[in-house]
This record gives sequence, structure tokens and C-alpha cells, in this order.
Amino acid sequence: MPGDRGQTRSRAHPGAAVGLAGCLVLLAFLARQPSLDSPGFATVWPSGGIGVLWFVLRGARLRSLDTLLLAAAMAAANAILGADPRINAVFAGAAVAQTLLAVWLLRRWSPELWGCGGDRPLDRPRMLPRYGGALAVAMATGAVLGTAGASAVTGDYEPVAGLLFFGRTLVSSLIVVTLGILVGEWLTRPRPRGSLIGDGPVVELLAASVFTSAMYGLAFALDDLPLVFPLLAATVWFGLRFSTLVSAAHCFVVGVATQTLTMTGYGPFAAVERADIGSLLAEFYVATIVATGLALSTGRDERQALSAELLRTQEETLYQISLREAVIGSMKEGLFVLDDTGELLVHNAAAADIFGLAREEVDWDALAERSGRWADGSTVDTPQRPSLRALAGEAVHDVELLITRADGTERVVSVSAIPLPRDEVRRRSRALVIFRDISTEHARRAELAGFAGVVAHDLRNPLAAIDGWTEMIADELETGTLSTDLARDFVSRVRSSSRRMHDLIRDLLAHATSSQRDLEVGPVDVAGLVAEVAAARHAEPHVLVEPVPAVLADPVLVRQVLDNLIGNALKYVAPGVEPEITVRGCRTDARMVTVQVADNGIGIPAAERERVFDEFHRAHFRDYEGSGLGLSIVRRIILRHDGTIVVRANPAGQGSVFEFTLPAHD
Repeated sequence: MPGDRGQTRSRAHPGAAVGLAGCLVLLAFLARQPSLDSPGFATVWPSGGIGVLWFVLRGARLRSLDTLLLAAAMAAANAILGADPRINAVFAGAAVAQTLLAVWLLRRWSPELWGCGGDRPLDRPRMLPRYGGALAVAMATGAVLGTAGASAVTGDYEPVAGLLFFGRTLVSSLIVVTLGILVGEWLTRPRPRGSLIGDGPVVELLAASVFTSAMYGLAFALDDLPLVFPLLAATVWFGLRFSTLVSAAHCFVVGVATQTLTMTGYGPFAAVERADIGSLLAEFYVATIVATGLALSTGRDERQALSAELLRTQEETLYQISLREAVIGSMKEGLFVLDDTGELLVHNAAAADIFGLAREEVDWDALAERSGRWADGSTVDTPQRPSLRALAGEAVHDVELLITRADGTERVVSVSAIPLPRDEVRRRSRALVIFRDISTEHARRAELAGFAGVVAHDLRNPLAAIDGWTEMIADELETGTLSTDLARDFVSRVRSSSRRMHDLIRDLLAHATSSQRDLEVGPVDVAGLVAEVAAARHAEPHVLVEPVPAVLADPVLVRQVLDNLIGNALKYVAPGVEPEITVRGCRTDARMVTVQVADNGIGIPAAERERVFDEFHRAHFRDYEGSGLGLSIVRRIILRHDGTIVVRANPAGQGSVFEFTLPAHD
């Protein structure tokens, strides 16, 4: 619970209350010489402060055993001081009443204070009015009750005695309760507790203590000279340079010394003609010193706390800035923040990279100049720019723009822009723009769209043929004129169209799996795979295999490469020509093996040799059937193995040579 820090032990031991009661009685015994001809009244007896601190430390309730012990201790102390039984009862009742009222007011007006419901030290100037007000109101109430009761009992109690009563209890509560609360809070503070004395070094504390002793020695020894003003300098020194706890300890020592010396006839206050007035002046001088010291030291503590908070905030801000820069800098997406004047407030390295600019070259004009077209090439109207729409308060998501990089190349980017909170200081709107390069994705979508169109077209033809021939079969069956030879011809044509569809679907599946299938790499005997492919195609007489070094690759995919290349070599030959295929290989460097598949086919025109590896491209589409996917599958597989593939004319004569590289096994 708040306010319970460090006080559980004192609450759990009722013996602490007995000890505090004994302390009150002992102090009364030490101050048993009555003063000012007022039986039972000792100016230096700190009854008000001890009682309030008692209840604060104990966290005692107003109606409790502590209240009874306090009343008994007050009565015993007054008896030791020689009070008349009737006066004793009045003073004891007034002391208990002012103590209970002070504790109640402190808990109501300063609930955040340690011992009063909270765990804060007395370290802010704004806390002093409520704290001091609670003590002053309670002690004034006790003085009124004590004066009125004494007057009722004796009939001749002097009014100045009420002021003395108030001054004594107020001063004792200010110096005793303040010091007790500060010490208690510091002792129960979690470690590390920080510096006890504040900014000033120990040497300065010693110097300030020596100065205080010297000034008070002079002022109270030479009481016929007006040397009181240097005493304020000591209080100011402690208040400005040391913690509130040290300042409160200084006020405690000064207060006790001032009152004791005054009551024993020393000092400027004892020189006053009336001893009671001198004592009264001493009490209010101590109250002034306490108020001044606490005001200065709490102000110092507050400034120190604010400075520490400012430093912590600055460090946190720097950390957040570094964190933000690290996050933004690590993003692959380009990012920038701009305001409605076109000022670019934040941008990351990715933004510069995507536009091909140096980071210092990135500004709003440069970005706007290079991003003025939609992905289809049409011009973007100025109001439709994503950034301007976001500045107007609209959120924009995933629109595609065509940008021109600094080197002249074009890229497609996906842009999202959202409005940010308005800068009320400069009265400007702000927007966050995030864009990412989707050129590959965009090209892939275009490729897939073309792929789908070609697939639909190529599947439509054999389907139309199948549909046409089956319809003709149905017509012939209805008329009863379908001969065996005609039926055989129709079925052959249907089967041919079905086979074309089967081959296309097979190639489509191979095309898809050639890039999606996980590689299972191992040593591969290329020559052995060539022999298997030739045997599967019944083409052993047409395929010559020379030694090929072992490669480190996926055997299934390498077989697919060889099957496509050998299959093309068998198919693309001139009419009447027997195909001749030679497969050879050699190590080209320490890590790669080069494999050549040479044929005597119809060859590939020079202008077509790069394009034959594109999807659905067929160099001889008029004379030979095919899907146009075989060589694109081959290239995908080779690239997945970090190899290369090219095609050139066969130097031995008619035909082509397909040359590809794969990683060597050892």
C-alpha cells in the first residue's frame, strides 16, 4: 500500500509507542526548570513535535491505544514540570487535541507525504503551504484551547502565554516532524538511495557547519551588537547547496540552540527587557529560519529532480531517435515524411536507393519529378498523388506508380500514404509515405497474365478439335453412315488432339515444379542419366555419350534438363534426316562442370537464340508442335543450381549446341 513503505515494523511493535511516551517524559525531566513564572510551562520542551512524529511513525489511528499513551505521557510530563493538577489536565488535553488534529490534517492535506499516506519526501516548494498550514492550524488550535482552559482555571493567565504556547509547539513540530519524516523516508528508500547531502561536497558541509557555529557564537556572545543578519546567510547556504534533509537537520540544531541559549540568558533575544517577549521572538525567529531553509532546499531538490528528469528524458529521446533511425534504416521499403510545404522531414536510405539517388540528393522535387506516372504509363494528375491525398487527410493504400531512377531505368513501386497528426506549432499537415519496389512482382504478374492467355489459347485449340470431331462422330452415328475407316480416322484425330492437351498439361506442371520443388542435392552421374533418357525414348542409336565429370545437383531436375534437350534434338530435325546427338562435358574451373548437348537438327536462327528460353516462345511454331515451355524449364533448373545456359550454332555443321554449367561434385 502507498504510505506503508518502511513502517510495518513500527506498527507491529506496540513497544515503540511506549518508547515514544518515555521519550516525552524524559525530555520533560530535562527541561523541568519552569520558565517565565508559568508553572508547568517549558519553552524548549518539544511536546508538539514529538507527539505528531509519534503518530506519523506509528501510522496510529486517532482513536487507539497510542492516544491514551500520549495523554498519559503528557500528564506525567506536566507533573514533572510542576504543573497544578488543573493546569495539567488543560495542557494535556490541549496537547492531545493539537496532535490528533495535526495528524488528521496532514493525512488530508498532504496524503502523498511519507508517513501521511504516501511515500514522497518533503522535496517540493508547493508541498510546504499545505504541510506547514496543517501544523500551524493544529498548534494554533492547541494554543487557543490551552490558553482558554488556563484562564478558566486560574482567572489571570496572561495572553502572551498563549503566543508562547503556540510558538513553542509550532517550532517544535516544524523542526522535529520535518526532520523525522525526511530521515524516515530516506532510510526506507530503495537502494541505491543517492546522495544524502545533495550537491555540496563533504568539505563544503564542514565549512558551512563551521560558519554557522562561528556566526551563532558571535551573535549570541556579543548580544549588544546587531549581528543577527549573518545567521540568515548560514541558512541560505544550507538551503541552496544541500538536500532538504541536511537543511532540516541544520534548522533543528539551530532551533534547539537558539531557544536553549535564549532561555539561559544568552543572545540578542535574551537582551529584550521582557523575558517572555524575548522567548517569543526567539520562537518566531526559529520558525522564520525553518521556513526559509525549507523553501530554499525544497526548491533546490525540485530543480535537481527536474534536471535529472530532463536528463533522463533527453537520454530517452536520444534512445528513441536512435531506435527509430535503426528501424527506419533497416527497412527495405522506402519511407519519407513530408509536410504541406513540400519539406521532406524524414527519409531513409532505402528511399534513396529505390530512386537511385544519393541520400543528400533526396528531396520532394526530386521524388515528385521521378514518380509522375501510374504503373500503366499514364500521367498522374497532381491532386491524385498519394502524398498530396494523405496531406489532405485521406489514407491511400497500395497504389502502383512507375518511377524513373537517376540512371534512367524504370521501376514499378507500390505506394501507401497516411496522414500524420498535424504540427500545431508550425500549423502544417504531415503525411507518411511508404513505397516498395515491386518491379519483379509486377513483371511476374504480367508474365502470369500472358501465361494464362497462352495456356487458354493452346488448350482451346485441341479442345475445339476434340469437340468438332466428336460432334461429327455423333452426326455420322445418327445417320447410320459411319464406316469403320471413317470412325478410325475420327478417333485418331481425337486422340491426337487429346495427346496435344496431355503434353501441354505435362509441360505446365513441369514448368511450375521446376521453380517450386526443393532441391535435393547430391552427386549426379550425367552420362548415366543420358543413357537412361535415351533408353526411355528408344533412341540409343542416335545418342552418343562421352565422359562427363560428376556434378553436385538434384538428379531428378538434371534428368528433366537432359530429357528436354535430347527430346528437342530428336524432334527438331529436317525430314528424312536421322538425328545425331552428342553429349560431352569437362571441368571449366575448380567449381563448375560444362555440359554440351550437340545435335544435327534444323538449328535456331541467331536472332532467336536468346528468346528460345522465354516461356511459350517457339522459333519453329509453324512446322513443329510444342508448348514453348521446355527450354524455359531447362533455364529455370540451371539457374536454380547457380549455373548458366546458352545456345549456339553447331560448329561441326547443321544443328545447335546447348551448353550449360552445373556445380562440380569435388
